[in-house]
Amino acid sequence: MRIHLITRWQARLILSRLVKIILACLIIISLLAGTRHVLKQGTLLSLALPPYHGELPLPLLERVLEAGLPAIALNAAGNQQDDTGRALAAAVQVLASPLVVLPGSYGTTRLLTEEEYVLPQPLPVESVPPAPLEIEPPDATQPLVAIYNTHNAESYQASEGQAKFPGKNGGVSQVAAVLAETLSKDYGVPVVRSTTIHDYPDFALSYANSEKTLERMLAENPSVLVVLDIHRNAGLPAPPVVEIENQKVAQVLIIVGSDARLEHPGWRQNEAFARRLAGKMDAFYPGLSLGVRVQEGRYNQHLHPRALLLEIGSDNNTLEEAERSARLVARVLAALIDELRRENPAQSG
Repeated sequence: MRIHLITRWQARLILSRLVKIILACLIIISLLAGTRHVLKQGTLLSLALPPYHGELPLPLLERVLEAGLPAIALNAAGNQQDDTGRALAAAVQVLASPLVVLPGSYGTTRLLTEEEYVLPQPLPVESVPPAPLEIEPPDATQPLVAIYNTHNAESYQASEGQAKFPGKNGGVSQVAAVLAETLSKDYGVPVVRSTTIHDYPDFALSYANSEKTLERMLAENPSVLVVLDIHRNAGLPAPPVVEIENQKVAQVLIIVGSDARLEHPGWRQNEAFARRLAGKMDAFYPGLSLGVRVQEGRYNQHLHPRALLLEIGSDNNTLEEAERSARLVARVLAALIDELRRENPAQSG
């Protein structure tokens, strides 16, 4: 029989490997015990070692981790023949995961359960409800012109400092007010006007909102012969200006909607009236009108055969130029409405 002597160095090596195997087995047993509990609960949010029989005492586990067990495990994993080392390395990686809550840490720091976790709420977006419907009382029992603004925020940057005032009545509202006042006071044409804000907080709903306003205005004032939605243009390289009576005046573009997108069988009536108005403007004030443009939108013009959209100037005009234009348009409209009343005496009351 041969006797194999074990040197002190070999004894230490064997003991070291034995310790590794024992530690790996204890860790794996603890993990398996915890995994069974996790699967049973249906969540990975609470992986805790006690109270299972395979648990490692906290002091021992902490000392092992502090002593550099991950480095030992990685060294062992480098040996392709040492399956235990690879298992130990995997176990250490799991222990290092934030999903693991070590014994004794309860009541201090832990992961929230599904029921406890609440998604952070997004910051509230500033949203102001639409202004209440505001329709100025007509200056007569039977108003003949209805005026409103679909894009209330539009302004004249050259004199107001910015092109829009979201949530407010901008320069186009002031131009509409000048038009209404000139018609009623200077030419005796009764007007009903709305100052309701339609383009805020949701600009995409502007025409849907102003449609409701116009429906109410027409229902309450069936005598209306002409409907005007006052806007201003934008994006032009230079302000559309003409000199009339030695003053700079914003030019006016008349917009007519068609049936290209939405049902609007009577849009030709709107177009005919638009061309009539443009012709009258040319006769009174050559250069004031930029003509008539037919576009694909409907612009609420299906509600009345003489409903038009007027773009008075552009964002690079001054407010004063647009107001002068409104006064001239009022004179032209007064003459045209006088013709309409003579043509339709029953309708004009």
